[in-house]
Amino acid sequence: MKRNYLLVVLFLLTVLFTSACGHGREYAAPDHLPDLHGHHIVVYSAMRDEVGHAALELFQEKTGCNYDYIYLPTQAMLERVRREKDHPQADIMMGGATHAQVSAADRRLTSSVLVPGADRIPERFRSADDRWFGIASTPLAIVVNRERWEKEFAPQGKPLPDSYEDLLDPAYRGEVAFADPNAAGTSYTLLAYIMQHHASPVDFYAALQQNLGASSYNGFEAVQRVASGQCLLGVGFLDDARSLEASGFPLLSIVPERCAWTLDAVAAVEGAQHAQEAEAFLQFCMMEETQEILNRIAFSAATHPEAMTDEDAGTMAHYGDMDFRRAAREQDDILQTWNDVSRTE
Repeated sequence: MKRNYLLVVLFLLTVLFTSACGHGREYAAPDHLPDLHGHHIVVYSAMRDEVGHAALELFQEKTGCNYDYIYLPTQAMLERVRREKDHPQADIMMGGATHAQVSAADRRLTSSVLVPGADRIPERFRSADDRWFGIASTPLAIVVNRERWEKEFAPQGKPLPDSYEDLLDPAYRGEVAFADPNAAGTSYTLLAYIMQHHASPVDFYAALQQNLGASSYNGFEAVQRVASGQCLLGVGFLDDARSLEASGFPLLSIVPERCAWTLDAVAAVEGAQHAQEAEAFLQFCMMEETQEILNRIAFSAATHPEAMTDEDAGTMAHYGDMDFRRAAREQDDILQTWNDVSRTE
């Protein structure tokens, strides 16, 4: 499936840039990106492979810069950058749940960079100290296998789940797809949201664990388990679910009111070996054209006002209050609580 995604991405990029590239590459205009032929950049990314690769392919198309791309789930990406603090191997952290970008910034694992064009991005979508910049946002949805639901539950007159609390229904015992929050930012986002908004988070965690099916390493894999019918329903970011729906999988995506959400953000690693290239990549990510194309591929909502569609605005209207700084600060405690509950089940 990954190979097919990449082929589709490369085809889309070819079509989209034929008119933009014209007779040749003009690297200095109109977007003022530098000519980086012979240069190199290393990116750690928690975005879906086809989206992350599309970003780097487009950056290479615009600047000539070669790249290494390494996929890691959110928590693994943050931990690897932390371990490499004294000898950074990556130049860019890209994507993953927002709390990881906040945590990296607070620990000074990422650099403060004055990026041309970043002031066009609303303040809620970027850090106050210029250490990370949101390029897309997406809500945390409930995903349901439509075929299984229509066969097994619709005849009983059971309503579709429309809140995270509905995932605790005993009827879903062993049927909820949920990635390991120790690795996946998708699942950690739900745990942090529940900690911030639920009257009894520990009880929620315990009831949810009663209903979990087979675990997965990342959030996209959890959505794939629902798409394949291995699990009836689960939790996943809406952009992941939409990507599979567009491929013909029988998924229903339900966005609760006042839902949890996240940003795919980019940041330059402190002490990066390729600082010039990292700053150019951040600038590239702030461009309207970049966000229009990437978010079309990603099925997420752009943060650049000129790239944001009416559908994006409608999606954002569902967003609840998310304290990303608190989620970063409480990460160890929340994961410890979750793991303690796991051991008692």
